[in-house]
Amino acid sequence: MKEAIKKGRLSRALRKGVGKVTPELLERTIRDAHEERFYSLLHFCRKMRRLVMGREAVERELKRGRVYLLLLAKDLSPRSRSRFDNRGVPTVEVGTLGEYGKVFSTKPVGVLAVTEEGLARRLFFVAEKLRQLERGYGEHGQG
Repeated sequence: MKEAIKKGRLSRALRKGVGKVTPELLERTIRDAHEERFYSLLHFCRKMRRLVMGREAVERELKRGRVYLLLLAKDLSPRSRSRFDNRGVPTVEVGTLGEYGKVFSTKPVGVLAVTEEGLARRLFFVAEKLRQLERGYGEHGQG
């Protein structure tokens, strides 16, 4: 990414000048766009009544076999997290208790489940991109 910015390749690829861009700024912009997409999809899931929030509600849906994706807050306690280990459902850790609470205007929530397969796949894909960006393996090819 540094080479692309330094040699003007990014400006050529985008077919316009990008001004003063640093690799850090570009990575932050990409991460922000993925976070916005992630939370937008979560809102859509909730609007479509395909998002379940809270430990008890998620456990109920797991028993019914209706969960296609588990979302666990990164700061969820190890004890709470262990209740959802090995459930045979894709699981991602994105966001925090407070972030989920703020996004949905509720008390902090650390366990969510998506009950629609297509939405779950999209959310999983975006969550994986966020995880890669957090680890430093973003779309820009670093790593």
